[in-house]
Amino acid sequence: MKKNWDLILGALLIIYIIFLSALSGTKFAFSEGIILIAVLLIIYHFIKDKLKKKKSLFKVLKIIVSLGLIFIVILEGFIITFPKKNTNNSEYILVLGAGLKNKTEPSLVLTERLNAALKNINDYGNTSYIVVSGGQGNDERISEAEAMKNYLVNHGVEESRIIMENKSTNTNENFKFSKEKIEEHSKKSINEVNVKIITTDFHSLRSSILAKNAGYENITIYSSRTKWYMAPVLYLREAFALVKSIIFDR
Repeated sequence: MKKNWDLILGALLIIYIIFLSALSGTKFAFSEGIILIAVLLIIYHFIKDKLKKKKSLFKVLKIIVSLGLIFIVILEGFIITFPKKNTNNSEYILVLGAGLKNKTEPSLVLTERLNAALKNINDYGNTSYIVVSGGQGNDERISEAEAMKNYLVNHGVEESRIIMENKSTNTNENFKFSKEKIEEHSKKSINEVNVKIITTDFHSLRSSILAKNAGYENITIYSSRTKWYMAPVLYLREAFALVKSIIFDR
């Protein structure tokens, strides 16, 4: 068993990703990174004996892997400890999209975000306008924004309070295109408007960074909680997504 830990772990990661995608009803963004790790573990299993014979190369690989793990642990520390439960009122609530299931219904992750928005409205008395942000994927019959609006209306939110942004395809675009909607609606520059961002806990730090890059200055975060069985892969993939966003999303 100990000798085959890499093979077993690689296979379990692949099964885990397939299971979560089926359970949530949508494909996880950046799941390719987790699959790549799984494939590398499986490849490593079959070549590790040869690598061990090349002691200098094996030592370098161990150092690289160790440094990579330390870097990921540090990133996860920032992601986990980032403040994400602000309940103050705001002028606008911005709910970030997260995929649909059955082509027309919010996925599990997106449903939790919408429930977090409802909690702010019903439990904390937030009187904001609500921006629902998300475009239509190739495998979706309607936009995420429309599905989100339908969900909120069905749960008692007045349609007149909801503003749809239905063009974005990623978090960076969520903020850029929602900025246009908020500025048009409020007749103010985005840096003059107080916006509460609704997302999932693992996604809060990256959302804050991307919002500030897009010009949002007065932001607070309120996040939904990740289901325990999804947390390992979602938090791990978020470390990769965070690096990607810092380097490429401007």
